[in-house]
Amino acid sequence: MTVLENFQKLPPWLRISLLFPLAFLNSWLIFVLLDYFQPLSSLFLAAALLAFLLDLPVRLLTVRGLQRGWAIFLVLAIALILLGMALLVLIPLIINQLSELLINLPQWIKSGNEQLNSLQAWAISHKVALDIDISQIVGETIQKITGILNSLGNQVFSFVGITISTIFNGLILIVLTIFLVITGEKVWDGIFSWLPSPWPEKLKEPIRETFERYFATQAMLAGILSFAQMLVFTILQVPYAILFAVTIGLTTLIPYASGLSIVTISLLLMLQDFWLGFNVLIAAVIVGQINDNIISPRLMGDMTGLNPVWIIVALFVGGKLGGVLGLLIAVPLASVLKATIDNVRAHSQDDAALKLGDHAHNDSLEIS
Repeated sequence: MTVLENFQKLPPWLRISLLFPLAFLNSWLIFVLLDYFQPLSSLFLAAALLAFLLDLPVRLLTVRGLQRGWAIFLVLAIALILLGMALLVLIPLIINQLSELLINLPQWIKSGNEQLNSLQAWAISHKVALDIDISQIVGETIQKITGILNSLGNQVFSFVGITISTIFNGLILIVLTIFLVITGEKVWDGIFSWLPSPWPEKLKEPIRETFERYFATQAMLAGILSFAQMLVFTILQVPYAILFAVTIGLTTLIPYASGLSIVTISLLLMLQDFWLGFNVLIAAVIVGQINDNIISPRLMGDMTGLNPVWIIVALFVGGKLGGVLGLLIAVPLASVLKATIDNVRAHSQDDAALKLGDHAHNDSLEIS
């Protein structure tokens, strides 16, 4: 009797107790190794995510009869054209609006304080008791938002600064993405060849399908929401409409983050004009709900199969371990992990039922 057969005879709780320390130690070693090779590991992960997005239209074109080589060339050409347009038009416009926002933010804060003073004067004149210190609460909130914006502005400006490191990392990301799109199948097979049978067959397609569908759907939802919010903000004559709309759209890539961005942007606008910020809050929430409850189910459905509580836990763990990239891959990775665990449990239950049936059959033969 082999060691594996003896291990499988152990109670499930004992097997988990023995495997958990090994899994934890191996995971920790992997994260240490990835951290040692930064920023190459982050660039490779980002390139893999982009390759997942680009591989989906490539496969759609090949299904329609186009040769894979021509499909890859067409998709990469369109992607590079869109990237060039974003670098030349959209990103400079967003950076310009962000710089203007940071310049005008002190004036907005002053306007917000004046509105608070007017509210307190109105409350005193009408003998309305305010049990909470609104100015202190709002002041602390404004300080936090200001700190976040200043930090974001510094990061953006330092990123935009034309440095050799930034250009080099960008070129590596583009080259890695192109090579992963072209030779991704071989890389994919090479990674899974390290796993024992039958895990490559069980994990390869579910992981690929989950990641491709998830990120393709999230990218489409982010684009739709950005465009819709931009139209609404333009109609409402919101300052920095493109910056705010794109911010809300990008935060859609992380579950539940768009709601936080909507509230933050509405509070900022309330500093300048309370009713403008209030109208933006109502309009942005309505557009977001349409996107989440009408468009998203049609595109995604119940693809992740995760309880909202586990989604929040996955986001916390992903953000803690991997930062922004960790937040992006946390949900699909947790979905794959859940599907794998369910598959293993179902397989174990089937084996147990099969063994029980064999024992019952043998007992009936002995009795007869």
